[in-house]
Amino acid sequence: MPECIIGNTKIHIEVPLILIFFAFLLSDSIKTNLVIFRTCYVTLDYNKSECALLGSKHPDNNTAKLEKIVEPYVALMNMVGSLLDGGVSAVTCLVIGPWSDRFGRRPVLIIPVLGYYNNTRSDPSKLLFLGYVVSYMLLALLAVLENLSPWYFLLCSIPVLATGGLSSYLTVLLCYITDVTNESNRGMRMGVFEALLALGIFLGNVSSSYVFEATNYPTVFLISSAFCMLNLLFTIFFIPESITTPESEGRLKGLFQFENVTDLVKTTFKKRRNYDRCVVLSCVLMLTIFILVINGDGALIFLFLREKFHWSLEQYTLFSAAHSLTWVLGTAVGIYLLHKLLKIPETIMIVIGFISMFIGAVVMGLAIYSWQIYAAAFSRALGGVLSPMVRSLVSKIVPNEEIGKVFALIVASESLIGMGGSPIFTAIYNATISTDAGIFNFVAAGVYIVEILLAIGIILVRNVTTTENYNQIVNENDDEERSTVDVSTSS
Repeated sequence: MPECIIGNTKIHIEVPLILIFFAFLLSDSIKTNLVIFRTCYVTLDYNKSECALLGSKHPDNNTAKLEKIVEPYVALMNMVGSLLDGGVSAVTCLVIGPWSDRFGRRPVLIIPVLGYYNNTRSDPSKLLFLGYVVSYMLLALLAVLENLSPWYFLLCSIPVLATGGLSSYLTVLLCYITDVTNESNRGMRMGVFEALLALGIFLGNVSSSYVFEATNYPTVFLISSAFCMLNLLFTIFFIPESITTPESEGRLKGLFQFENVTDLVKTTFKKRRNYDRCVVLSCVLMLTIFILVINGDGALIFLFLREKFHWSLEQYTLFSAAHSLTWVLGTAVGIYLLHKLLKIPETIMIVIGFISMFIGAVVMGLAIYSWQIYAAAFSRALGGVLSPMVRSLVSKIVPNEEIGKVFALIVASESLIGMGGSPIFTAIYNATISTDAGIFNFVAAGVYIVEILLAIGIILVRNVTTTENYNQIVNENDDEERSTVDVSTSS
């Protein structure tokens, strides 16, 4: 089985991850730009030539005023799309996680990209429907129809949601990494996962505006579709199953068993030794709040930079690329240097990550010059250690046979509660756009303070547990010594 090896870390499952996130980010800002343009001349019925000036590097007063009118509509559309995607994906994820513990990880890695179903034991796969491949093809078709309402772009989510969505895909990727690693190298592997995910984002952002300038909207979306197809082919031919003996009977029936969901909840909330249940639930809460903020301000950053600094699409994609690159480097330094070499535990790394995110949010909120936006991105660099360190901590507490259920609940809660970030931050942005469009950054900074306190709480709980275990071992040793002395005396 072909594998890329960096040091002692085997890289294979991360290759399709890079491909699919490259596809996402190649077209993400292009799609937002198209939605802004369509909203302007189709929904709001402004002159097409005036709408074409939106996002230009040097807008006049009329264009700046038009931007303030169009952006709230686009923010609302993004919010509706996020609610639909997050809601359906979360429900699907609750089923897929426990299902993959029984029937294997590999089918779920294929389903969202192309749709897959195996109805016999001899493995004659049947293609049912296309996921991301068809979604981007549909997006290309809608881009050709120039007078179509931008609300029709929401239809492009249907093929993806029908095949499980991104939440299910990421859940099983994380379970796969847990299957093929041990406690000593899992944190490092989770960090590699996060860094290569950011690398895919970086490459997509760097390429986005240049590919668009050389082509057009439909071509960009078709290129994204092609990379999703590459993801599928790599997974089919190079990714082995990580479950040793997956079940083969009743795969389809297993998707519709309500017991999967109830078992998932019971597993996550069941009593564990010492204070491990408290730590697991705190990690779930911590990641959920983190995603809520990331989803909220992430959906607004393009609109914020257009409004406050009048950035063009090219300027934004260059910044996104730089942000992704600093995220990759920060994750690499944090995981390899701080965690692996200096042996800083996951709990301390989590606090460091949230402090980094807090500083970045404050710097961006206070920014008055474009270079300060880049300084904010640099300040957030160590935020990349958060997800891998939290998930590594959870994976060391929860047994492998239960990890799919717990990761599924984590990703589902991230999707469900994370959906609230979009309407909350959109409402804040729309209410403050006339005074200071960057106020939402200070809201994010406040949430990060809460996250820091929660992480410190986990450290205290873990220290109490370690002390209790140490005292228990000492007492047991003392008892053994007394027993030995008593036996010797009686003899």
